[in-house]
Amino acid sequence: MPHTCSRFLITIFATLVVSGCASPESAAPEPQPEVSAAELNLPDPLVADCDCEELIVVEENYFDRGVRALAARDYDQAATYFERHRDSESSEAQREADVGIAFVTLMSEASIASADSAASGVDERAEVMILALAAVQTLEGRLEALDALNKAISEDLEKREEALKRLRDLTLGQ
Repeated sequence: MPHTCSRFLITIFATLVVSGCASPESAAPEPQPEVSAAELNLPDPLVADCDCEELIVVEENYFDRGVRALAARDYDQAATYFERHRDSESSEAQREADVGIAFVTLMSEASIASADSAASGVDERAEVMILALAAVQTLEGRLEALDALNKAISEDLEKREEALKRLRDLTLGQ
């Protein structure tokens, strides 16, 4: 019987070992698949064999040249370019040329426009903005001068009306 008992114990021990192997493991989380960042398939600008400056085609017209001359404060040349732009006979070109010529006329008359700002080292667009601000200042100055003139004329008119009233009273009083 010792032999049967040992067989029985060996069978139970083997069953426990086999069942232990088959039993579920502890609740260890399953490894999640790694989520890789989305990769863009854009070309690297430093590696690209593109001469991008050749791809940029700038169509310059007389209006663009006029604006450039305006930024350089060459008002005569700017006016010439705007006149040539007007000759293209499109309604848009007509309006652009009229605006350009009006701006050139205003700036050539403005005292601040003669100041040299080419040494300031700003972009042409910024230079045109500087000129636009100068135009606004010029127009504000003209408006103030006209307001003062209007006030003086109004005061003079009141004095004349008072003088005419006294003259009428004197003439009718006789």
